[in-house]
Amino acid sequence: MNLYQYTAFVPHDAMLIWNGFLWTFGIFASSTVLGSLLGFLLALLLHARVPILAWLVAGFVELFRNSPLLVQLFLVFYGLPVVTSFSPSATEAAILTMTVNTAAFMVVIVVAALDAVPRGQWHAAISSGMGYPQVMRLVVLPQAVRTVIPPAIVLAVGQLQTSSLVSIIGVNELARAGTILNNRTLRPFIVWPVIGLIYFVMAKLLSHFAARVERRVRARITWFAPAT
Repeated sequence: MNLYQYTAFVPHDAMLIWNGFLWTFGIFASSTVLGSLLGFLLALLLHARVPILAWLVAGFVELFRNSPLLVQLFLVFYGLPVVTSFSPSATEAAILTMTVNTAAFMVVIVVAALDAVPRGQWHAAISSGMGYPQVMRLVVLPQAVRTVIPPAIVLAVGQLQTSSLVSIIGVNELARAGTILNNRTLRPFIVWPVIGLIYFVMAKLLSHFAARVERRVRARITWFAPAT
């Protein structure tokens, strides 16, 4: 047999890429949703300046925003079993790390959006008898959502692309599928453009979907200033 017979593409290769896509999408979607929720809650604690908790949140944000995601992956996957009884699988480590990393960036985005609401509206709402939870729920958050969406989209697209790093700890996602296929076929100028195109299409669809959500949110939210 000649070398071509060993390196030729076969129908199973399409299934390998498809499975890699599903793993990539699953890890990205779950970590983005969980990370956004966690980041939102932590942002409220930080913005409210809850004693001690706000300091802990600030430290959490600085740590995970300013350290490489790859180092975080290694610490979770290889480090947690050493210091705890929890030994995560590669997929669990990937989701946990991506979730925490996403949350750290989301905290900054949400806090900036909350600070962008004019202080006069805070004062007007408080003087009208509203408590902090009411002011946050009825006045501030509806306006902050509009500010959060654009940078959140940028963050999501960045995290989608960064998720390819989880292949290093053995997750069978899209980048690892590309590595396996490239090593067998020895055709990097075919394999990697295809993998890159899939990431590109995913990012464009994500941006398009998020833009539609943003337009609907802008159309449905009724902005108002609390009565004085």
